Amino acid sequence: MEELTLQPEDAGQICTTLLLMSGYAAMERGSSLIEPRDLLKAIYIADLEHVSKFWDDWEHFETLVSQEKLGNGLSVVNVNRFLYLANLYSLMKEDKESYSPLGAVSPALKGVFSAARRLASERIGVPASPTTRDLLYCTCTHDAELSAALQKAGLRLKELEVAVKKPRS
Repeated sequence: MEELTLQPEDAGQICTTLLLMSGYAAMERGSSLIEPRDLLKAIYIADLEHVSKFWDDWEHFETLVSQEKLGNGLSVVNVNRFLYLANLYSLMKEDKESYSPLGAVSPALKGVFSAARRLASERIGVPASPTTRDLLYCTCTHDAELSAALQKAGLRLKELEVAVKKPRS
């Protein structure tokens, strides 16, 4: 499995946090392979504020990520974003030797990140780290099933597309 390497332009940007959280979401599912659906959960937890305007009701996004089956076969009833972040931080702090924050990145997730990086760089005109919006949009363009589920949950994909393709002024 090929790695997803961070770039210098990622320093201080959200994509580093999203990768870390995606690994944690995959671990919750009982998987060492990080998929685009794990990225969606990470987006909801780490940066909902930057994508919520593209939903009819952001709580439908919460419902979608809450339905994900965990490693024990159950689903989370409610995703407490603060508690999730605190648990992730605690796990990293206590178990540094055995915790691998990224795990193995699936080819699908690597494709999403590559496309989002290209999109951000084209919009800005220099190599750029992808934003949460770029990553959400590219998840939709790379995974028809997730795109359909997100749109069914109220994502206004056309509005998101306009926002990510708008040149920086």
